[in-house]
Amino acid sequence: MKRLLVFLTCLVCALCASVPARTAEKTVIHLLSTPFGTGSYVLGTALESIVNQGDYPLSIAYAETPGQAYNVNKLNADAAARQNTVVTASQGINWLAEQGKKPFPAKRTPLKLIGIYTYTATWLVTGDKDIKSVADLKGKRIAMGRIPQVIWGYEPDALLRNGYDDDFYKSLKIQFVGTSEAATALVNGQVDAATIGGYMDPVSGRFSPAPQTVEVLASGRKLRHLDWTKDAVEKTAAKDIRLFPIQVPAKAVDGLEAPIWIGADLHGLFAHPDFPEEYAYILAKAMIENIEAFGKYHALGGLMSRAGLVKGFSPENIHPGALRAYKEAGIL
Repeated sequence: MKRLLVFLTCLVCALCASVPARTAEKTVIHLLSTPFGTGSYVLGTALESIVNQGDYPLSIAYAETPGQAYNVNKLNADAAARQNTVVTASQGINWLAEQGKKPFPAKRTPLKLIGIYTYTATWLVTGDKDIKSVADLKGKRIAMGRIPQVIWGYEPDALLRNGYDDDFYKSLKIQFVGTSEAATALVNGQVDAATIGGYMDPVSGRFSPAPQTVEVLASGRKLRHLDWTKDAVEKTAAKDIRLFPIQVPAKAVDGLEAPIWIGADLHGLFAHPDFPEEYAYILAKAMIENIEAFGKYHALGGLMSRAGLVKGFSPENIHPGALRAYKEAGIL
């Protein structure tokens, strides 16, 4: 009996030793993205895979939403979500929320940056050989995205309203029809100009055209790309939505023979100011450490860079936890 007890004791110890220690349970962070197919949606899924497969104490649960305005409203309305949820948003949508401008019915608390995914660049293009600058559009028909499509609707309209004089703006026949609809209208000759653009890395100047831009460029029409001018962008940023003046380099798209100034918006991962600092630090650190991995998931990820994760953002608008990660990495 004694030998049997010794044997059973040794067997139990051996079995216990063979069972690996249970992995510490990860804290789940919810990521609210944008509609399926958007650049932010794809890069958000990339971040989910990077964090969940990495040696981080967090895991990401990803969800598609109607868009950035929904995301900002969600964190403003739901106190519990502020503690465990990050979202895709932009500098532009943040400004509209802070001001209580459409699509927001009232002022919202602006979110804090964790890391930038992409910079969006939009400008006007025309097939009319007599239109050589934005000023030549006086009295002309312009098609652009809908106002809730902030980059493609609100922002180009704001540049025309604030970057030029009132008489010029009042003369314009602007149609807020949607991104692909604006491209089709220009190709079919129904308007004189339309918004096109895409995504870029302001550090290297690398550019990737948006789908509607590809459609317009593939039409075979001889096009002229119109420079917003740095002055117009700075006037707009001072009086209206916060845009970042950068130049799209020559040859970035077919027919662009010289650099043009555009007002860039910055899209990325944001959190409410109440979001725990340690979580923000870990997520920013994951983006910094895996910056090159984003390009394996989508071409837009190839436009991301370490310096680009915060370029154009002042420290007070970066989440304190993320700010610590960028300072440790020598980026700020």
